[in-house]
Amino acid sequence: MSSQWTRKILIGLSFMLITWGIIGVALSCSGFGGVNLIAQEIPTASNDNQAVLDLGFTLSTASSGTINITADAIAWAGIGTLTFSNHWVSKSVDLGFIALIIGTISIERNKDKRILKLRDRIADEVSANPGIHLRELHRTLGCAMGALQYHLKNLENDGQVVSLRAGNVRHIFPPDYSSEERVLLLTALARNPTVGSILNECMKNGQTTQAEISRELDVDKSLISYYTSSLLKAEILRSIKVFGREKPVILTDWARTALTCSEILV
Repeated sequence: MSSQWTRKILIGLSFMLITWGIIGVALSCSGFGGVNLIAQEIPTASNDNQAVLDLGFTLSTASSGTINITADAIAWAGIGTLTFSNHWVSKSVDLGFIALIIGTISIERNKDKRILKLRDRIADEVSANPGIHLRELHRTLGCAMGALQYHLKNLENDGQVVSLRAGNVRHIFPPDYSSEERVLLLTALARNPTVGSILNECMKNGQTTQAEISRELDVDKSLISYYTSSLLKAEILRSIKVFGREKPVILTDWARTALTCSEILV
């Protein structure tokens, strides 16, 4: 039986027992115990083989004669007495609260497991995708944004992830990815498909122009210019001065080394 069904059964049982106890207390207090009064009138000297009862049918016994079963006999046996009722009412309430406590503890433990599971999933996803940005991580995990931000904050405080903001986007890295902020920035920017394609073209061709990149990628030149400007500003690319034509761009030495020695470009 799954833990989920176990919790449901415990909680259902607890409410049933508590309800039973409350009904029993209400009936006892309201005087719905006439059976008890009848029971008190039955002589204690009644023998073990016969109880005076009257429900219109009899049960034969192997010992002697017959035993007629009525509510009085049940009361005489102790089942219908107020003492018996009060005893089991108290027990049912106690059992109900115990079951409710166990069910509640089980739910809390399961909630803690879910929290730990989400925290582990975040750490695993960041480790598999260094530089993943917050929105992408949110889409991948399919969890609530508030829960994601809460766990990321705790993970970063515990040194299990590091973050870098590039423009308006926050990127997340495993703690041992790189100690150089420029490498983190390069990785973060390269996760953009267009930027990654520009860097690939520069890796293949050495120096190249924005017009050549635009033709090769079939992407509007204005968009290539926008991203190239960001890469020049981050000193990932540098421009080469030439006379009378568009300035080519080329990867800086450190950026080429980082791209060659790592798996930044997939």
